[in-house]
Amino acid sequence: MYNSADLNNIKVFSRVIGGLFYYHPSQYDVSGVRTVLALENTGYTQFDVTTNAFLNTDSDVLAVWHDELFTGVGEMKAPPWGSVYLDRESVVFGESTLAFRAFLKQYDIEFEACHNEPEDQFGLMLMVVSSLIDAKEFDAVKELLSVHILPWASHYLTLLEQAAPEGAYYQLALLGQEFLEVLTEEFDAEAIPCKVYFNARS
Repeated sequence: MYNSADLNNIKVFSRVIGGLFYYHPSQYDVSGVRTVLALENTGYTQFDVTTNAFLNTDSDVLAVWHDELFTGVGEMKAPPWGSVYLDRESVVFGESTLAFRAFLKQYDIEFEACHNEPEDQFGLMLMVVSSLIDAKEFDAVKELLSVHILPWASHYLTLLEQAAPEGAYYQLALLGQEFLEVLTEEFDAEAIPCKVYFNARS
């Protein structure tokens, strides 16, 4: 059903792209992100454009942008947590977070979070996609996409595009949108009907 070479590429890209959304620039060396950023001409154009933008941005500038966009320093125009979008009150650790936590438990996925934040952080969820592919739990990947990621992620990434300064994280938002389309097609996923609350047009 699935092409093993394609799945291996998707697994790797899920982990790396997820890592760029999740890890602070100061963690790139420990997490292995720095090594991947040095790769050239992977064949995935938007990925190469994005990693090149990260490599050519001063690390202190990246850190400031990351803090503003992902950790809540100042006004968060694009919070990276699913429950902010799916909960009527736009709170973290909402019902959708608990549902995702139950999903992780169902598939025996455990991880040591690097930050004190909810599990439904977009980058962390992409890394879970990678773990499920590695375990050959392809139906679980489709469930993860359809139930826990797709209902809100595209809206989040659109807000991130609008909030991010021109450069690395703007390109990452574009990459996230493009990669969501790859995942959706590969696993024949479709977002369950769900209302998005945070900064959504009525």
